[in-house]
Amino acid sequence: MFTYIHKRLKRQKGFTLIELLVVIIIIAILAAIAIPTFLGQRQKAQDASAKSLVRNAMTALESAYVDGRTYDVDEVTADVLKAIEPSITFNPAGNHVVDATALTVSATSSADDQAVDYWGDDSTFSIATVSLSGNMFGVYTDKGPDGATVFVKVIDGTGSAGW
Repeated sequence: MFTYIHKRLKRQKGFTLIELLVVIIIIAILAAIAIPTFLGQRQKAQDASAKSLVRNAMTALESAYVDGRTYDVDEVTADVLKAIEPSITFNPAGNHVVDATALTVSATSSADDQAVDYWGDDSTFSIATVSLSGNMFGVYTDKGPDGATVFVKVIDGTGSAGW
C-alpha cells in the first residue's frame, strides 16, 4: 500500500494550474481583509499616542497649578513645564488652542515630535496636539465656579466632545 503511494508521488512533479489559482485567490482575499484592518489599527495607535501626550501635558500643568495657583503662561512657562515633564516640548500659544463651545482645536504642534501647544490664564488652560494621522486632540479646563474639563477631538475637520 505504501509503495503504491510512494510510486505515485514520485511521478507527480508539481501542482496543477487550478490548484495554484485557488491558492492565489485565497491569499488575495486574506490580504484584502487584513490590509485595511492593519491600517486602521495604525491610525488608532497614532491617535492613542496623541491623547496620551495631551494627558501627560495636562498632568504637568496641574502640577504647576498646585505650586503657583495659576495657569498663566507668563508664570507657568515652557521651562517650568519642561522641568516637570521633560519628555514633552511645550509651545505657548497666543490664546486658547481649544474652544470647548465650538468644539474646535487649533494646534500646530505634532505628537510625533512629542510637542503640545498650550495656553492658560488664572483659572483656565487648554492643551492640544496633532496626531501623526492628522487628527487633533485637545483639552480645555476651567477651574472657575461653573468650570469643567472638556476633551475635544477634531477628525477629518469635524469637532466633537470626548475622546
